[in-house]
Amino acid sequence: MDLLPFESALKLVLNSVNRTTALERLPLELAIGRILAEDVKATFNYPIFDNSAMDGFALKSGDTKNATPENPVVLEIAGEISAGEFCENPLEEGKAYKIFTGAPLPPGADAVIEIEKVEVECNKVYIKEPVKSGSNVRKAGSYAKLGEVIAQKGEELTPGKIGVLASFGIGYVLTYSRPKVAIVSTGSELREPCHPLLKPGQIYNSNSYALTTAVNQNGGLATNLGSVEDDYQRLREFLKDTLYESDIYITTGGVSMGEKDFIKLLVKELGIDVKFHKVRIKPGKPTLFGTYDNGRRLFFGLPGNPVSALVNFYLFVYPAIRKLQGAKELFKPKVRAILTQDFKRKNAQRREYIRVKVTFGEDGTVYAQPYKNTSSGDMLSMGFANGVAVIYEGVKEVKKGQTVEVILF
Repeated sequence: MDLLPFESALKLVLNSVNRTTALERLPLELAIGRILAEDVKATFNYPIFDNSAMDGFALKSGDTKNATPENPVVLEIAGEISAGEFCENPLEEGKAYKIFTGAPLPPGADAVIEIEKVEVECNKVYIKEPVKSGSNVRKAGSYAKLGEVIAQKGEELTPGKIGVLASFGIGYVLTYSRPKVAIVSTGSELREPCHPLLKPGQIYNSNSYALTTAVNQNGGLATNLGSVEDDYQRLREFLKDTLYESDIYITTGGVSMGEKDFIKLLVKELGIDVKFHKVRIKPGKPTLFGTYDNGRRLFFGLPGNPVSALVNFYLFVYPAIRKLQGAKELFKPKVRAILTQDFKRKNAQRREYIRVKVTFGEDGTVYAQPYKNTSSGDMLSMGFANGVAVIYEGVKEVKKGQTVEVILF
């Protein structure tokens, strides 16, 4: 197959997500990061009642229209209202209630004056300036009306959004369940962490752990299946036994041009409908994608190089996880950042994603510091980076001080 442009590959991935995961009703404290599966509406006007935005005195604004520093209006303090209390007695002319932030206004009051603007002597409060009607009052329903949508289907539940729902007495929400994602690394050279390297040429399996945590951090439910050696029959049996236990299946390695790159051969034998193999990007050119189980499940064959695997997770797998959950926002956020050093390359035919560390100046300027090399085998670079700068096709050089588009991880 020819190298597929990035946008075409991404479109094939997203068009292949033809369903959402099962629905799950969760208590708020367990719903963080989940995607709402329905609109949630206000259960009452919010605020429920007119209440004070300040510590001060609730009064009738008309009583203060003639107040001046030289000739203050004197109001009798009729009582005190704290948050959680309610005064049923209407406020009389010439009187005021001492009131605390969040407390409901007494009937008849239409304004609150801040406590620091008045003088109090015995049971009287001295008002030295006119108070406008509505001053320091949070009107009932001014934030949201009964029946108004306060959280939309497809939104991610953040702590702030969960706080909104709790404010309306809502304790449970309907969400999409987390997609199940299986991850296996291929390669006879791989050993698991905490086990010794037994002979020269062996390396530790970093891909499975990086991808497992990336999945779990970004809305999926990962199962780390470890690694399988480069043996055609062994790999075939392993895939056959595990393919149908997840919504998304990810392999790393086995998709390039080597004699022992078996994944690209096995996918067709196992009934996977390959949508593309090889994308016009760097890193990650050999990336393979397909569907199986009548299009219900997704298969990603990511390259074995650790940088390629993780970068292509964010480019292709992350949006698929989001779409499976019915999310409105499918992609990682982007910023424009100033490159802190020159970037040059000889071959500009592919779109390149270079690892960068994004920082912010005191004035809010966004900077992108490139990693010291562009090797896709240097996993240290992914510990350094919090994003990738996008160098588009045809661009051979970006000078220090020029801006670049950065995808944040």
